[in-house]
Amino acid sequence: MTNKLFFIPEKKPNARVRLFCFPYAGGSPSLFLPWTKLINSDIELVLIQLPGRGSRMGEPAADNMLDVINELLSHSEFITSKPYAFFGHSLGSRVAYELTSNFQRSGKPMPIKLFASASRAPHTKNNKASIYDLPYNEFIAELKSLNGTPTEVLENEELMALLAPLLRADFKIADTYYAEVIPLSSPIRVLNGKHDQISAQQLNAWQDLSQHPVDVSEFDGGHFFIHQYSAKMVKLINQDLLQQLN
Repeated sequence: MTNKLFFIPEKKPNARVRLFCFPYAGGSPSLFLPWTKLINSDIELVLIQLPGRGSRMGEPAADNMLDVINELLSHSEFITSKPYAFFGHSLGSRVAYELTSNFQRSGKPMPIKLFASASRAPHTKNNKASIYDLPYNEFIAELKSLNGTPTEVLENEELMALLAPLLRADFKIADTYYAEVIPLSSPIRVLNGKHDQISAQQLNAWQDLSQHPVDVSEFDGGHFFIHQYSAKMVKLINQDLLQQLN
């Protein structure tokens, strides 16, 4: 399939399941490239590339969840054409949930598993102040404090002139989107950093969003533990998906 929304780093036509991966705010598909060497041969990675990043850098980034979901829904036939699962980190988890809830409402085939990483349950209150609409210097300072964007990028004025609109758009979605509570027929595994600023209440509320018991796995890291623990995370994903298929 040729489409800029989906990047498949290693095509596996005989794979038994596809894993669609949604990055965090400001993130790109490159986040998941190390996974290609770790993922089971029965699993094909499909990396989501939203407007404003990667080969879509020239397109304006969406600043609301509806636009993001509508683009994904326009490709629902491909997404659901064989067994599939969703993985999302931070904002990516909320995008994955919203898309799954749309699929459930419209009676489409559901993911065999949803992996929600580094995210409060999307219907819970966001305890953090909005940052997307801060003046430029304050916005950059907040990004530095989050430790998700390399300092050398934040201090490169030319690069930030290009990236700031994308980051503001992503954080506007992260700061303003709240989900409707729809218990999914898909099981959910939550992955959490022990030192992240997500409360137990926000984490446990994922149980409201699944008809199955929600599994929670903890990693000894902060919000961006995905960079430190990719091998352990992918091992867990491999185990879960193969178990779902058997």
